Amino acid sequence: MANEFNLGGQRVYYHDEGDESGYFHTYDALQLERGDQPRKVHIFLPRSYGNHNRYPVVYMNDGNTTFWAGGLSPYSWEVPIVISNLYQQQEIQPVIIVAVHPLNRSYEYLHVEEFTTPFKKEGGGLPEYSNYMARLKSFIDTNYKTISDRKSTTILGSSHGGLAAFYTGCLNCHLFGNIAALSPSFWAGGVFNLPSSPLMQTVDKYLHQDNQFRPNLWIDWGCKRSEGFHNFVIEQQAARWGRRMSELLERQYGYELGKDLFKYEDKKGGHDERAWSYRLGLVLKQFYKTM
Repeated sequence: MANEFNLGGQRVYYHDEGDESGYFHTYDALQLERGDQPRKVHIFLPRSYGNHNRYPVVYMNDGNTTFWAGGLSPYSWEVPIVISNLYQQQEIQPVIIVAVHPLNRSYEYLHVEEFTTPFKKEGGGLPEYSNYMARLKSFIDTNYKTISDRKSTTILGSSHGGLAAFYTGCLNCHLFGNIAALSPSFWAGGVFNLPSSPLMQTVDKYLHQDNQFRPNLWIDWGCKRSEGFHNFVIEQQAARWGRRMSELLERQYGYELGKDLFKYEDKKGGHDERAWSYRLGLVLKQFYKTM
């Protein structure tokens, strides 16, 4: 049963899917500022939300596969199940999940334009999307009972969404203290030499040790090569460049494994939401483990 109401000047509806771990507020056409294209955003609130507590927040790209199948693959992250299992084992504190649907994924999640065919370019919209996510955080903190400090705030995504999370979190590291890039597309936008790539040239200053807001980073990849040629090649590239990025972060930026850099190689994971669902639990335990 859905109940529609207004919050922060936006139309939203409450719906309860019967998940043990929480219930939903869904904005079908969230428009933060005049000129924004309306966007669908799901807010998954813990069952205890009605009390006086405040909650850390996890922002997820690819919101159209976060809770239900229907995005680019037939699978879902199954977030309510992942969180429910963690709550039952008392492994994490309750969190708010904000899942953001892309408007044009191939444009929004790439920082530079690139040719996908000899006659077609995609990408270039990530700076704009990064700005949107910063504004969305302000809306969420204003209208929900959040713990708004950066250490309690994570942005994550997978594949191109993982690249987008890395880029967005770095540029807005004063807002997002934790970044999780699952099977990230670090090669996208041109990589001949990672340190001098367009991506690293943009985020470089945010990763140095003298940045008081330097983010914690989670980077992972899978070792399973299946589910067709496309996923085989993509996850192969994710592993290759994920390893190189981790090495670069340690060597050039002084990140320390287990302290502010966390990497995970999933021996059984491929390039799909089933693998990322499993690793989501690991990310949440890393950043939101119970004291």
